Amino acid sequence: MASMVDRERAEQAARGTQDPEAFREACAVFGDAGALARLDVFRADLETHLSWIEQGRPDHEQLREMAHRTAGWAGLFGFPALAEASAHLDEAVRGNPGIEAALARWTEQARLASKIATDETTSGVSATKDIPPGR
Repeated sequence: MASMVDRERAEQAARGTQDPEAFREACAVFGDAGALARLDVFRADLETHLSWIEQGRPDHEQLREMAHRTAGWAGLFGFPALAEASAHLDEAVRGNPGIEAALARWTEQARLASKIATDETTSGVSATKDIPPGR
């Protein structure tokens, strides 16, 4: 049985996503505590990736792996704009033109998604802004 604290935190997290229903589905699969724990890891990974990118452009294989992994997790947790930006970055790294624009869009969407509020001490930051493709 899920605790009320986990249920409240999960609902707060769902409201902070672009697709709350997707996060609620993740809660149904993993349980509230499991989904929140995975979301915390996802957010920490995004912050690590952002720092890594800001320190210097990673090689294409590392960038492709990061984008591919992020696309799946972003979709699962309710960040379709980040999932789309990740898929575009993955494609761009594989040899299609536009890697700089794809990386810039991914970075912007990752920053938004990494700010999701997952505990009561967070001031309710919401990551609902969607940046149109091709920006």
